[in-house]
Amino acid sequence: MRNEYKYLTTLLIIGFVIGALIGILLWMFLEFNAGFSISISAGFGMLLGIAIGSVIDYKNKKESR
Repeated sequence: MRNEYKYLTTLLIIGFVIGALIGILLWMFLEFNAGFSISISAGFGMLLGIAIGSVIDYKNKKESR
């Protein structure tokens, strides 16, 4: 079975990890609440990964027609 959403899956995972790392840095250096900064940053990273991955997959699917 071919994965139609290859970039969406990859960028979702990458966005989650990078967002969590940014949240850890915000927590360490700016002394925000740990749970809030890590979870919000990871959530925004995942949303950004979904948006970018969906656009790339849509363009690839549109070109293959």
